[in-house]
Amino acid sequence: MMMSCEKEEFKVRNYSYSRDISDPIGTQIGAGIHVYEGETDGDLIRRIREFDYYGKDFSDTIRFPHIFLSTIYYDDTEVINPNPKYMMFPHSISSMSDKWGWEYYEEYKEIGEEEFCNKYLNGERTLGMKLQ
Repeated sequence: MMMSCEKEEFKVRNYSYSRDISDPIGTQIGAGIHVYEGETDGDLIRRIREFDYYGKDFSDTIRFPHIFLSTIYYDDTEVINPNPKYMMFPHSISSMSDKWGWEYYEEYKEIGEEEFCNKYLNGERTLGMKLQ
């Protein structure tokens, strides 16, 4: 009897949450999560919310009201169409990436939030923008 030992393909992506609930865009604590093919940002957040990570119950939306997802994977490839609902931009940028890095930040400051969101985010603001 032969068995296949195929590994399921996945990437790893950072998520973070605020160390201080009163400063949601301040110092972040982060960790990595496996991202399986076809998973959306919403799927990842649902999985994170199911964690009990070293005594941190992420389903508790009072203690952990905001969870952010990075815009790049550990292998430095870009996340295609990251969901603005989980982005910390402009408070966090991907300095090692062509997207969501310094150029995007400078453009955001130059053209303004509304025009920037229309250009890159289908008119939606990132969670980071909403928490300014």
